[in-house]
Amino acid sequence: MTEAAPQGIRLRQALASDAQAIGAVFDAAVREGWGYLGELAREPMFTAADWDKDVADHAPPNLMLVATDEGGRVLGFTAVHPKDCEMYLLFVHPDAAGRGIGRMLLSAADGALRAAGCSEAFLYTHEQNDRALHVYASAGYRLDGSVRESDFRGTKLRELRLVKRL
Repeated sequence: MTEAAPQGIRLRQALASDAQAIGAVFDAAVREGWGYLGELAREPMFTAADWDKDVADHAPPNLMLVATDEGGRVLGFTAVHPKDCEMYLLFVHPDAAGRGIGRMLLSAADGALRAAGCSEAFLYTHEQNDRALHVYASAGYRLDGSVRESDFRGTKLRELRLVKRL
């Protein structure tokens, strides 16, 4: 089932020209929602070149979708890796939160993975990201007990793995 698009919102494949807007959405969402990371969340985590590369890396068979408003402004994005059945990224600008954009992007990501032949999807999210954990749980994702630990610029991160039957 695909989530209906909120009024005035369009979903399309990300273009190379969207990279910096996608990075701006990420930075704003991180500043707003990842306060538990302290100073790390206050400054951009990635460079403009990093975002250019990330968008390029999500050319088929991978997929990156953007949600835009009527003026073409990027309000949110998601990325999937169909070969691995992974929903890799999902972020919505805080100014656009609460309008159903995240649910629409998540539904589109699930649909893309299902269309690629995945019977189950998975994703990782920070264990302290209560909002994301709630959103994913309400969409049918469940913790599977796996944890991925990493070090990002000296900050230890623990990400929980969630799975969903498609």
